[in-house]
Amino acid sequence: MKINLWLVIVGGSFSHFLIILRANLDPIGPSHQNHVVIQIDSDLPPQLTSGSVSQVDSPQPTDATLVTAQVAPSSPQGNIIDRGLIRTQFFGHIEELNKKNGKLIDTIFKHVGEYLKANVVNVDHILVPEIHADDNMVADALPQRIITNLGDTGRLMFLNECYNMYSRCRREFLQECLSTFGLQFEKLKVEDSEKMEKIESWIKAMNLTVRILFPNERRLCDRRFPSSYAADISFSKVCKELTVGLLRFANTLATENHHSPYHLSHAIPKVFKTLSDLIPNFNALFYGQLLSESLINDVVFVGKRLGIFVELESLIQREVAQKTVPNGGIHPTTHEVMNYLRDVFTDNENFRIRKGISSFSDQVARVIQVLVSNLEAKSTNYKDPALGHVFMINNLMLLQYGEHIYGVIVGQDWYKSKINQRIELYQRSSWNKILEFLMLDPCESLTHNVAGLMKNKLKCFNQHFNETRRAQAAWFIFDEKLREMMIKSIENRLLPAYGNFLGKLQDVLGKDAYDIVDYGLQNIQDRLSLLFLATKT
Repeated sequence: MKINLWLVIVGGSFSHFLIILRANLDPIGPSHQNHVVIQIDSDLPPQLTSGSVSQVDSPQPTDATLVTAQVAPSSPQGNIIDRGLIRTQFFGHIEELNKKNGKLIDTIFKHVGEYLKANVVNVDHILVPEIHADDNMVADALPQRIITNLGDTGRLMFLNECYNMYSRCRREFLQECLSTFGLQFEKLKVEDSEKMEKIESWIKAMNLTVRILFPNERRLCDRRFPSSYAADISFSKVCKELTVGLLRFANTLATENHHSPYHLSHAIPKVFKTLSDLIPNFNALFYGQLLSESLINDVVFVGKRLGIFVELESLIQREVAQKTVPNGGIHPTTHEVMNYLRDVFTDNENFRIRKGISSFSDQVARVIQVLVSNLEAKSTNYKDPALGHVFMINNLMLLQYGEHIYGVIVGQDWYKSKINQRIELYQRSSWNKILEFLMLDPCESLTHNVAGLMKNKLKCFNQHFNETRRAQAAWFIFDEKLREMMIKSIENRLLPAYGNFLGKLQDVLGKDAYDIVDYGLQNIQDRLSLLFLATKT
């Protein structure tokens, strides 16, 4: 009996030894081809360390270097991990993240609700609520367990597979967020009658996306992916589709604007200003990311297309055939240019554009110079050259007014020299001709019929003076100080010459001179004070 018991013990021990030996010597068969042998951190979830899970088919990676795993040097134990299971568990964590979308959208709406309710296009001196940045809003609203699980399982996956699954999930969240807020923007069509509503949706979507959604996605990627390179790639994949869609809308708007009605064209500066304001945000979000450089370039390119210098040059060229303004007032195109510049440069501190500092300022200067060139061409259409000069004086003066809005683009001296040049040309083509009737050369003074000659000159002076002052009383100078300055300059030339002529006439005719003089110096001055009083048209 003792011998039998001993044989049982020995036999059992030997059998157990053979089983262990066979388990260690048995090679990994074909049934294990979808498993990966790795070493994992001891703090990973226990369900990920099981080597006896059922096999799940999965595609083979195209690049073995994309397999990533955390290696724990202090842990000598190796474990067999099924990639199919890891992918399934990762997908489960993604689904858990998706279930939180409603809560996240509510959180975001509470943060930006007042801005979404505001009218950001047809606003008239009404303060639009600002969007205050909060980059941690989404990550803080999520349970930390979800982010941790995504990170733990994601480290055991092929990176491309991980990127694609994660970015698809977050892209869908961004679209759902915009859709919930009513910020859909489809492709623009020329015949679309609701463009203004779409433009407002685009402006709100652009601000919300770049100021709130993208920074929060960036922070979430940083927490989800351990390396900055992996976070950059994932973030680019999340943002690219939506960014391209937003830019496509703006680019289409810039392209079709040539056919747009005035109310739509007037919204272009607001679209441009939105994009320009957000370029620093794009740079901060995507700077240094190779896969995102094209996005920044696209933003800049569309910004240039939307740029006011493109639109304004087009506007100016379309108005070349516009009829002249009857009283020499301000041309409608000049008003349009000023409206655009005022819209874009309302907050001058945001642009900080000064002469020679940026290509943008050069482009605005070009627009102004193109406008001035076209105005000069129109000024030659006036039958009276003097009225053409008054027309230029008015338009140049209005453009100079805008310098306090959009900074020193071409410089105050440029405007002043142009205006003074036109005032001089106005004087020469108008009042200098009248002054000629008051002049006597030495030969004429010695003729025996000098009295008759002076009477004829005075008659011609009175006739041309009356015709000129009646005509120019119907002309328009919109700036009162400029009007007074121009009248003063006429007085400084005309009154001394007229007084000198009357003195010579009295020397020749004596008391009889008073019988043929219609206007004294005060009469002349009173009539000059009535110049340029036409009602603005």
